Amino acid sequence: MGEVIALIRVMPTEILNDEQMDELKKRIEGKIKSPAKLTRIDVKDIAFGLRALDVTVVVPDAEGGVDPIAEELAKMDGVESAEVVDVGRI
Repeated sequence: MGEVIALIRVMPTEILNDEQMDELKKRIEGKIKSPAKLTRIDVKDIAFGLRALDVTVVVPDAEGGVDPIAEELAKMDGVESAEVVDVGRI
C-alpha cells in the first residue's frame, strides 16, 4: 500500500493577526490524528490582508482519503472552509 499526500487550504472566517494564526495552527495540529501525519502548515497570503493556512498531510491509501480530514477541519470554530486543493501519491 502507498501513501497519499494532500494539501488542504484552511480559510479563517476573518482576518487574523499573527497570534491568532498561531492559535489556529495549534488547534489544527490537534485535529490531525493517526494514521494521518501532519507534515507542515504554511501561511498563504490571499488578498487584502486575508491569509489562509496550507496544511499538508500524508495518509495511508487504505484509510479512506483526505476528505474526512478536510471535513473535520471545516467544522472548527473560526474556520470558513477547508478544501483539498492538491493530492498526490508518494
